[in-house]
Amino acid sequence: MSMGFKERDARRALRLNNQDIGRAVDFLFEEKAKRKQKREDDIRHKIEIMELKQYGVTPLKKAVNVEKLKELVAIGFEKKLAAEALRRNENDFQKALDDLTNPETNSAIQLDIESRKRKREQRAVNARIEELVSMGFDRSRVVAVVQAGETMEQTMSRLLPEVDPLLAFDANSSGNPASEASNLNPDSVEGPSTADEERDVEMEDELARDIGKADALSDYDIEVTKEGEAIQEYLALLASTDSKEALSSC
Repeated sequence: MSMGFKERDARRALRLNNQDIGRAVDFLFEEKAKRKQKREDDIRHKIEIMELKQYGVTPLKKAVNVEKLKELVAIGFEKKLAAEALRRNENDFQKALDDLTNPETNSAIQLDIESRKRKREQRAVNARIEELVSMGFDRSRVVAVVQAGETMEQTMSRLLPEVDPLLAFDANSSGNPASEASNLNPDSVEGPSTADEERDVEMEDELARDIGKADALSDYDIEVTKEGEAIQEYLALLASTDSKEALSSC
C-alpha cells in the first residue's frame, strides 16, 4: 500500500500469488500497465470511430475499412482522399488504388469531397442562424454576423448589446393594449370593467416589483395567522368584485 495501491487490490494480489510479496507487487504493476494500455486503446478506438463517421458509409452501408485506409495512407495518399476512394469502391483496395492513381478520378474525388464539406458547413451555419433567431435576435443581423465566420461566443458578444433596445421597443409596443386601443379610437367609451382591469394590472405590477426585491426564501417566514388574514382579505376582495359585476350587468 505504501507504493500507492489500494488495500483491496493488495490483498487480492497476495491471495492470487500465494502471499508472495514480490510476485504480488509485480502482479500489481502488470495490472496497472494493462489498465493504462486499455484506456489508451479505448481512446484510440473512439477517435477512429469519430473519423469513420466523417467518411460516411459505402453504397452497401458499410464503414470504411480502417486497415486498408492505413495501407493507402502509408503509400502516401491523403487520408480523406483515400477514405473516399475506399468508400466509393466498397473497400476494394485495388479499385480504390486505381482511382487514386488516375488523375481524372482523383480530381473528381477531390471535388466531391470539397462539395460535401461546403454543404456540411452550410448546414451548420443554417442551424446556428435558426438557433439564434429562435432566441429573439433579428434574422438579417444574425445572418450578417454568422457569415463572418466567428465562433458562437464571438457571435453572441456582438449580438447581445443590440438586444436591449429591441426588447424595450417590443415591451412599449405591447405593454398596455387597452391604452393603445383608446388612443387609436378616441370615441371609444370605457367599459364597466376597464377600470377594474387596469387596477388589477397595476396591482400585478406592484406585486411583481415587490417579489423581485424580496428574498427568495422570505415567503417561508410568514406567520400562519398573517397568512390566514391575507387569504380572508383576498376572498373579501373577490366577493366585492363579483357583486360589482353583478350590479353592472343588471
